[in-house]
Amino acid sequence: MSQGEGIIRGDTYQKFSGVGFLLGSLLIIIGSLLLPRASDLGDVQAMQEAYGEHATLLQACALLLTLGFLAVMIGTSGIYQSVTKDGAAWTRIGFYFHLVGVALWMVGMSLDISYPAAILNWLESPDSSKEVAYSVVTVLSPVGIGRGTFPLNLIVNWLAFAFIGIGIYQSTIYPRWMGLGGLFLGILGFILGTIMTFTGREALVEYFVFFMALNLLWWLACGIWVIRKAW
Repeated sequence: MSQGEGIIRGDTYQKFSGVGFLLGSLLIIIGSLLLPRASDLGDVQAMQEAYGEHATLLQACALLLTLGFLAVMIGTSGIYQSVTKDGAAWTRIGFYFHLVGVALWMVGMSLDISYPAAILNWLESPDSSKEVAYSVVTVLSPVGIGRGTFPLNLIVNWLAFAFIGIGIYQSTIYPRWMGLGGLFLGILGFILGTIMTFTGREALVEYFVFFMALNLLWWLACGIWVIRKAW
């Protein structure tokens, strides 16, 4: 399908969209479940020990989460491509925001890949260079550069889902519950990201886990609905 409105059964683009939602959800679930965790996220030393002991696993999880968000973006691209009349402006703005949001997410995940490597380098460094090596760890830590990137990830990505949700709701293609779900989660994500801007993510990690579970349910539901229409 090129520029037509709607979802045509057998359309390859929409098949990719549905699979993108499902595959992205699966990769994010796996990456999240395997992610090494410190007992107290507010304890920087305990976090560094946990990440240093499981450096390879942390890097693998960051890769899985990155691929998951890229796959979800394939899903939203199908929505953007299919809505060409009512709601098209909102889905277009939303998808552009999502492109920026996924780019920010990849920057954040690159820090999660670099952080455990920096910890290992610090632990293995001779005493003469430990101070310099630890300064790199501090910069790459969640309370360093990551302190600012994570809230922005939430704000930009979930503004995208809010805009896409409005476009879905206004369209005649998708069910309204799908649009309302995107709008609701988008508003929650924006609020959560705004609060984290001032508090940091450690203080709200339990809320974020529950919030992500809701998003995974929405992405799975979107993927199943699109696949049933496209296949």
